Amino acid sequence: QGGFTGAKGRRAMATKKGTYHGPFFNSFPARIHGTSIRYGILIGTQVLDGQRDVVHAATTPPQPTEDGEPAEPVKDVMAHLKSKAGPSFAAWLSQHAETLQKLLPGGLEPCGCFIVLPEAAAKDLAPLLAPILRGIADPLVLTIDPESRKLAFWQYSGGAKPALRPSLVKADSHKDALLLWTATPIDIMVPRPNGEDGGTKLAQKSADDLGENIRRALTSELGTCTCGVAVSENEALRVVDDASEAALSTAAPKGCAELRTTFLRGGSCLTVSPLGDDVKERLRQRCLVVATAVVLRRDVELRHAVSLLREAVVSSAVERLQLALEETEGVTGGPTQLPWRALRRPRDLDLPLWCGDYCMPDEDASAASERLGQLLGLPEDALEEAPAHLDEHLRLGRDHKGSYDPRAADDGRAGSSAAGGSK
Repeated sequence: QGGFTGAKGRRAMATKKGTYHGPFFNSFPARIHGTSIRYGILIGTQVLDGQRDVVHAATTPPQPTEDGEPAEPVKDVMAHLKSKAGPSFAAWLSQHAETLQKLLPGGLEPCGCFIVLPEAAAKDLAPLLAPILRGIADPLVLTIDPESRKLAFWQYSGGAKPALRPSLVKADSHKDALLLWTATPIDIMVPRPNGEDGGTKLAQKSADDLGENIRRALTSELGTCTCGVAVSENEALRVVDDASEAALSTAAPKGCAELRTTFLRGGSCLTVSPLGDDVKERLRQRCLVVATAVVLRRDVELRHAVSLLREAVVSSAVERLQLALEETEGVTGGPTQLPWRALRRPRDLDLPLWCGDYCMPDEDASAASERLGQLLGLPEDALEEAPAHLDEHLRLGRDHKGSYDPRAADDGRAGSSAAGGSK
């Protein structure tokens, strides 16, 4: 069967209160009424001070059959979970949540699931949800009554006796939502393709190990950078004091929808390596990370908002390296090509939910739109393209010409030194 790529959930304190995005969810039951949609994954903020906010719902794609074809639509989710096909179906939903995690902006994560079934049946649903929600911290469950179309949010608690209890979430328009974004160039060291130790040493390391090496190194490097923010690309940067408890509102006044964020470092570009000292022959490959983070309230600390964006930069760099290694697995003599990312957001959502999918150098943005549409449960024409300042491919062609062009990489191999490569 087809599958999704995994990611790990995070633990957090139990949710005491929260909100759901009214403009989206109040019309959601009507939009899916009469369709085959019966289940999917909720997307919301990370739990902060006991509060979580739900902003979107992504319909899970149909589970493929053994021959790779989509299965018949599931009409009764509870009955299906109780059937012999239940464990496989639950794993499919869980994998969808794990894959969504890699697409979302910083500050957002899969936070539960939605299921179309009568509200009165919800109490019997909890034990069946355990394998679906196991990797999600303090998950919420949304049930939608197929007859009345009534929404009901529940707090799921696991353990020996899983249970669903009414959740204290209220509708909110989230008018103060703010997007933080950055375009950060990072040089990643990879083994030289034709080096005597390159392919051998790389083969001895797993993609997960190399990814964790990058995560630690880049987290450390970004921690040494001075961070500056501005409401536009033309405005002077305001330095963020990591020791200050100043609110985000002090840097993002009312009416400001975006905050440009720059990680400043003296001297050369940020450079990180997942390789040990035993790999002597290596190339430096340029990785431009356009990352975003979403904050719904401006009374949070500015430094916290920046930390969400910093985490998004690190996670994106790790994912790129792991995808590149998967692409080159079993291939000898060729360069390790890092993917770039295309951002899209649902047109029917008035929040800056810029989701990203990774494209290899021989792919264009249409491939990302197709995959994002499938994972978000939307047709491609329901996705809005990123503006120029969030268009990574446009920035690459303008500011780092040749960096993600496989032809340029092939041409540049001969001129690359063991200490570094073309930019």
